[in-house]
Amino acid sequence: MSAAMAKRSYFNDPSCGDQLAYWQTDKEIILCIADGLGHGPDAETAAKAAIAYVGAHLSDSLSDLFKGCDAAIRLTRGAAMGIAVIDKNAGTLTYAGIGNTEIRIIGRKGGGLTSNRGIVGGGYRSLNPETLPLVEGQTVLMFTDGIDRGIDISGYDASLVSNLPDLAKKIIEDWGHETDDRAVLIYRSDACTGPGVRSQQTRSDDA
Repeated sequence: MSAAMAKRSYFNDPSCGDQLAYWQTDKEIILCIADGLGHGPDAETAAKAAIAYVGAHLSDSLSDLFKGCDAAIRLTRGAAMGIAVIDKNAGTLTYAGIGNTEIRIIGRKGGGLTSNRGIVGGGYRSLNPETLPLVEGQTVLMFTDGIDRGIDISGYDASLVSNLPDLAKKIIEDWGHETDDRAVLIYRSDACTGPGVRSQQTRSDDA
């Protein structure tokens, strides 16, 4: 699979309240981004707890993931969180989010998908997953509110856009707010994913 992540803390603080991870199973790819409330160690603790809960419950539905995580991290500050589930056989992406995380499918008309109000760990009223087709070659961006919502990579060179780790770092540099933690997760749909993939892969970014 083709994916990359980058993050940077508020004024280069040792702790970062924005955390990311992705996992690959036999049938699905799960992308997750969490933004702990505020900054510093307590925000990082909340975000990491949210990521850890998702990683331990990958077979749950999106509804159950958010409900379970909301209960599991109640003793933390709480976090905004977005999860995208890519069905490799069906060629679809299903997204659900609570709080101010964002997702964009580059080239898709109508912009990004929407998150519901609330905070994971602090309660929320509703969750409305959305499912869209995802075709080979499309690029998915997931990011926290430390990244400008006006993000536009259309002016980048093709060589940069094709190199996901470099693209993630460039987005942090060009579109990140220095007064906030910021993080971006990039996934590109390609022919390497499919029913023949058998091993589970887990990645998280602690840089």
